[in-house]
Amino acid sequence: MKKIIDNIKTKRSIHYMLIIIIGLLVSIPLLKMQISSSDDGRFHLLRLIGLDYALEFSSFPFLVFPFFCNDWGYSMTVFYPQVVTYIPYILSFITNNFANALKLFAMITTILSGIFMYNFVNEITKKKIIALFSAIIYITFPYRFEDIYNRYAIGEFTAFVFIPIVFQGLYNLLNGDKKRHYYIAIGATGLILTHTISTLYTALFCVIYIFCNIRKLNNKDIIIKCLINTIFIILMSLMFIIPMLEFKFQAEYTVLDPSIMRTNSESVAKNAISPMQFLKDIEEENGVSFVLGIPFLTTLLIGILIYKDIDEKYKKVYNIGLILGIISLFMCTKYFPWKYMPQVLCSLQYSWRLLGFAIIFLAPICATNLYYLLKSITKKWIRNLVLLLIIILFSICTYKELIAYEDGYIRKDTEYEKGKINNPVVHYFSINRDYLPTKSLLEQSGYLKIRTDETYILSGNAKIINEEKQALHLEVELQDVEEKTELELPYLFYPGYVVKLQTDSKEYELEYEESQYGFIQVVIPEEINEGKIIVDYTATVLDKASYILSGISFVLFIGYVIYFRRKTKKEEINEE
Repeated sequence: MKKIIDNIKTKRSIHYMLIIIIGLLVSIPLLKMQISSSDDGRFHLLRLIGLDYALEFSSFPFLVFPFFCNDWGYSMTVFYPQVVTYIPYILSFITNNFANALKLFAMITTILSGIFMYNFVNEITKKKIIALFSAIIYITFPYRFEDIYNRYAIGEFTAFVFIPIVFQGLYNLLNGDKKRHYYIAIGATGLILTHTISTLYTALFCVIYIFCNIRKLNNKDIIIKCLINTIFIILMSLMFIIPMLEFKFQAEYTVLDPSIMRTNSESVAKNAISPMQFLKDIEEENGVSFVLGIPFLTTLLIGILIYKDIDEKYKKVYNIGLILGIISLFMCTKYFPWKYMPQVLCSLQYSWRLLGFAIIFLAPICATNLYYLLKSITKKWIRNLVLLLIIILFSICTYKELIAYEDGYIRKDTEYEKGKINNPVVHYFSINRDYLPTKSLLEQSGYLKIRTDETYILSGNAKIINEEKQALHLEVELQDVEEKTELELPYLFYPGYVVKLQTDSKEYELEYEESQYGFIQVVIPEEINEGKIIVDYTATVLDKASYILSGISFVLFIGYVIYFRRKTKKEEINEE
């Protein structure tokens, strides 16, 4: 019996199994969850449906979806990274529908986040039981459930997988044996391809951590490894970075407008929460709970009792984690001076999103407190009784949190998904409009409301004899076209379209620009008797190149990791 208990305490494989079991248990509400009824779930469901259409009617790398926004074409992947689009789409081949693929993805990320938190804390403390406690606290924190079951904020809860990997790599580089420094590149690339806001704040907290260890930067080897990681992060993320910058520099899009997106300092300050909301559900205008929970608060406060018992060699990391966690909680509140913060920090939109970072820093603190509390109890039966009571407390509180998310109408997602597949054209008011050209959004109740799905003659003279449109392919037959005639095509303005003009004598490509209302506008450069305009979305050369470069960089990175590991192993053998 003693051997079994010792294995439970020390065996990594058993700990992984426990994390998987707990991850599965807290994922049970997914069985009845309605993705389409959650805050962001319908948007993410539409992204998968849109990608499915794009694969059939669009061109690699499928950045514009057909049929969406009154069949004017809509981009939902340029500003929302690829990991949370393509992986759920691949999972749909297993689940046979997109809603269940999103649920399976949420379950997988819950389990993986626990495993990577375990690895991170084990790297620091070298105590597997603290790592296990950390992982359990991490995946049962109430805000995590809000992220999945209430909001279905796929980018945010997926980021919980990668952030511990970043910090494990950074700790290993600055305070460890430097053998896993490349975790920085793995975690950071995963973050960039998952959630921009989480990437930004992870970078900020990493800078703070580096500043706390500034003397370590005198080491040439550390600087070289930092540069290697940075280069690989940039190269592997080009598939997201380049298209986003290309779109940004060619037009103004809603998602980048601080006033519209409420990402300015005044809006963030206004939406900050009261500290009392950490203790009780009050004043939640968005229906989001910010309660920290009794288990979390209890294990955090235990630190007052056991702080003196913590090993001195771990106290610095403990203190840094505690300070960063408290800062994260403080930044959630209305008392933080958001009104004076730079625009880049206000891109998080809602300050309470920093609750996610609070648990990343404080879960290891709570776990360490719990470990030293149990260690301080000399009598075994009392220690076991306290542990049992803590397990019961966690179980009851977690169960109470989870049952609040039950939803009995299991067929709702299936009906919604089938409806969109059978009738693919989605009205612009039935979709998240964050990625519209800003000019279009400003005209959504005016021009867009009356605009038909046809080519408009803006100036000059021409006769439209016939017009055929199928998804992102358009053919417009023209007669008696006056020189310099301006046409507005029935597609929202995004880079990557090819507009060709065919006449009896020649065919050539027309340049296009954004119209007054955010659509594609072309000018016929010459007078023609008869001609045809042909439009296709092909994506730009830069878009295609960015994916190819990222793919090559992934292969090079894998090669580097294999080379580095072999080199390290060889050095260890030589030292022996």
